Amino acid sequence: MAFDRSRGLCIALSLGTLISFAAGAQSFYPRIHALRPDDVIFEQLSESIQNFYATQGSGNPPPELSIYSYTTPGETDFFSLAAALSLPYDSLATLNRLQDAAAIPKGRTILVPSIPGIFVSLEPENDLEYLVKSLRVEDTGPHYRVRILRDGRAEDFMFFPGSSFLASERSFFLVAGFRFPLPKGVISSGFGLRTDPFDSHKIQFHPGIDIAAPLGTPIFAARGGRVIAAERNAIYGNYVLVLHDNGWESLYGHMSKILARYGQIVRTGDTLGLVGSTGISTGPHLHFEIRKHGVAENPLDLLGPEN
Repeated sequence: MAFDRSRGLCIALSLGTLISFAAGAQSFYPRIHALRPDDVIFEQLSESIQNFYATQGSGNPPPELSIYSYTTPGETDFFSLAAALSLPYDSLATLNRLQDAAAIPKGRTILVPSIPGIFVSLEPENDLEYLVKSLRVEDTGPHYRVRILRDGRAEDFMFFPGSSFLASERSFFLVAGFRFPLPKGVISSGFGLRTDPFDSHKIQFHPGIDIAAPLGTPIFAARGGRVIAAERNAIYGNYVLVLHDNGWESLYGHMSKILARYGQIVRTGDTLGLVGSTGISTGPHLHFEIRKHGVAENPLDLLGPEN
């Protein structure tokens, strides 16, 4: 493995090798002082990004990943910064562990990748990271492991070069209003028509999504509102139904235990119950629905952080 300090880069010899960006302090990363061609580091970044796009579809290997840094001179619009760097905003967001597109405050150091792609945190810390990781468990596209040392600790990611946000991830980042209802989990069944899990000869409409998670995992309110049902029925087993503003509702089914009570006012992130397998269920998971005036909507089009 070779190391190029000027680019803040360790070059892995294979996809199975960890690429480690050894920086105990962010000041180690080559610093971009001005977003102009006369800044040597900025020009180096721009060249790497251009080279990456030039290799797409050519059969030539893409440039190696490097990490740079840029400190905002004042409050900075996030999308304007991404445009000035010629990078997709999702590349900046996932590397810097941003949950939404809020303005970046003055004096914040932003890490800048030399090629576009999605950084999937192996130890998620916010709602967006949990969603991104859960949706990419089975992604077989080109990727490799990257370690960033930031603020005195190691952070491990799987990097997917050239990848972009999926529709649900983009909706989440752009603040659609509902958060991911579990601290962790894998989406095991989507919204819409599917084969009946109990009868392979039947097609049924699935009005929500199923999120597989260990028994007893806490279930969070995806949005603030009032609990209008906290009971048991034959299909959902133990379930909670929350009424939100403007005719929205969210339902949480198959709980092993209900912790919310009827009439309770809940905030986004409050614990409603625990993952289980009650009712008609194939194993521990959360059945999660979002409804608008009683009509089921695809939760993956609506997930986002709290309004």
